[in-house]
Amino acid sequence: MQWQLLFFSMAPIVAFVAVRSKGRLWSALVAAVAVAAIELAYNSYQLGGVEPFSLTSFALFGILGGAAYFRDDARLFEMQPVVLELIVAAVFLYYGLVLETPLFAVILEEKVGLHEILPAYQRGYATVYATALSRSLPYLLLVHAAVTAWAASTRSLWYWFHVRVFGLYAMLAVLFLAERILGVEP
Repeated sequence: MQWQLLFFSMAPIVAFVAVRSKGRLWSALVAAVAVAAIELAYNSYQLGGVEPFSLTSFALFGILGGAAYFRDDARLFEMQPVVLELIVAAVFLYYGLVLETPLFAVILEEKVGLHEILPAYQRGYATVYATALSRSLPYLLLVHAAVTAWAASTRSLWYWFHVRVFGLYAMLAVLFLAERILGVEP
C-alpha cells in the first residue's frame, strides 16, 4: 500500500510554511527542497524506480525555489503547485483523451494498491469511481491551480497554504460526492 503517493508534494509545502513563518526565505526554500528530495527518494525506493510525479515536483521546487531566492519573492515558489497541477492535468488529459486510459484508476490500483485493502466485492465499485474521477480530475486540477495562483499572488502565506493543501482535498471530496450523487459513470 503506497498511500503517500496521494499526498505527494504536500510535505515540502508544510516544511516551507513552517520554516517561512519563523525564518528567512532562504531557510524555507532549502527546507522545502530538502523535504522534496527525501520524498522523491522514499517514493522511488518504495516503487522500485524513479517515481515521475515526485521527480517533477522536486524539479519544480528546485527551479522555482531558485527563482524565488534570486528575485527575493516567495510568490514565485508558491507557484510550484500551480505549475505541477498544470503538468499533471495535461498528463491526465493526454492519457484520457489520446490513450483512452483512466490514469487515476491505474495509479490507484497499480501504484497505491487500493485493491489490496478492499474486499473483493468493493473492487469493481472502486474501479468505476476511479475511472469516472480520471475523466474529471484534470479539470478539477485546472480550477484548483487557478485558485492557488490567485491565493499566491493576492493573499497571505497561510491563506495560500490552506488553499493549496486543504482546498485540493476538499475539492476532491466534493467532486467525488457530486459524481456519486449524480450517478456519473465512466
